[in-house]
Amino acid sequence: MRIAVRRTSAAVKEQGARNVAFVLFCAFTISYFLHFTRRWAPLGTIHLDLLLALATVIASALAARKGAVGRRGSPPPREQMDPVTVRLWILVGYILVTIPLVEWPGSVLVNMESFAKSISLYFLVLAIVDTTRKLRWLLGIYVFTQAYRVLEPLVMHLKSGYWGSSTSIGNWEVMDRLSGAPSDIINPNGLAFVIILTLPMLHFLVRPDTALRRVVWVAIAAAMCYALVLSASRSGFLAFLFLCLFVIWRSKHRVTLLAATVVVSIVAVSLMTGLQKGRYLSIVSSNAPGAATAQERIEGVKGDFKVSLRRPFFGHGLGTSREANVHFRNVDLPSHNLYTEAAEELGYIGLALLLALIWSFVRACRIAQQVTSAAGTENERLRFLHSVASSLVVVVAVDLFFSFAAYGLSEPYWYFYGGLTVVTARLAIKLAPAAARENAAALAARASRSFRGRPRGAAVAGGRMLAAARIGRTTPRNRS
Repeated sequence: MRIAVRRTSAAVKEQGARNVAFVLFCAFTISYFLHFTRRWAPLGTIHLDLLLALATVIASALAARKGAVGRRGSPPPREQMDPVTVRLWILVGYILVTIPLVEWPGSVLVNMESFAKSISLYFLVLAIVDTTRKLRWLLGIYVFTQAYRVLEPLVMHLKSGYWGSSTSIGNWEVMDRLSGAPSDIINPNGLAFVIILTLPMLHFLVRPDTALRRVVWVAIAAAMCYALVLSASRSGFLAFLFLCLFVIWRSKHRVTLLAATVVVSIVAVSLMTGLQKGRYLSIVSSNAPGAATAQERIEGVKGDFKVSLRRPFFGHGLGTSREANVHFRNVDLPSHNLYTEAAEELGYIGLALLLALIWSFVRACRIAQQVTSAAGTENERLRFLHSVASSLVVVVAVDLFFSFAAYGLSEPYWYFYGGLTVVTARLAIKLAPAAARENAAALAARASRSFRGRPRGAAVAGGRMLAAARIGRTTPRNRS
């Protein structure tokens, strides 16, 4: 059932559907990311996550079927499919079609399960989140689960000295590193990854619109940054620097933020232990403790690249980077780089399709930002959607940077964020004023008719408007 949009002189009222499915999906999100099945064995025995996922799908399908009763003149499915979903299906189709052409087709069939679970998050978000209220709740719940995953081991460390992991820094010395809680599945680099991707979205958990909430926000952010230092993740440290610089570059208060960043950095360095300082110094110094492992990471990327050149077109098969490295590099590790991972598994054609999909996430966010900016700041929900789109742009950019040191082709994060970008763009377009919506549809129609004969700049702009119309389904059928 589509969102029923009724316009008044004051605002556009939203009416969503699938509330049961949304509640079930929120329960699934909490259980999945907090690993309830690992924390309590009986929940693992009954496969709680699987049951919640199936219940969510069934509830969503039943609600959609009920909403379809009495609907007039539904457009063809091809017209409803947005560009992001099209690119995702192209990637999935490419993986399926090339199974006979890869190195290990049998491994692909085994690994397809985890990939299918990950991309299912994308489709669930699209099917269930149909109002800004639901989007607000989902973001709050998701950020809460990620913050909890960080703060739980940090509290354990402060109370009982928990670390969870360690690493060799040479000369038979070992350095303790903070990882996820015992019931979690993330190592120190994984913990840093969660921190980096949660910080840009933390304000959706504690909206900093009052003095007290700003204090709480700063306290949580500071605790997460402290956990990042304890993780001793060099890739996380570099990603954090990239995050700070990216946010400063996008901000109107660059001088203030840059000064604050310098002050915080000086304080943070002064609080580090000698081993922690040496760990981060090893990024740029070959004489610092742990420099050998940093060099090994670089050599590993080079080795993965060489393995990918063995089958440059179609790769070795989905989820087989570890298998390929064992056979051709004598290293029993998956590729710790999204780009070489995709090249090894899907070939460079598949890598191009993956990057095109991720770029479509950014385009969806840009469309949402343009629509909400053009609509003004009077509508609180449009302001919220603009904030969501801006945060997702930062998250995608930071994730792309962090992916130079982390795999992620079959991980759920990319597809969950992808679903959020499309939902944000759809809601922004549907809540935009009627004049802006009709103007967007008219521009998109003109662009599609005269696309070939226009200058490149105008063609790009027309293509963006056409994509906006397709993502938001902005057609005259939605008139009051």
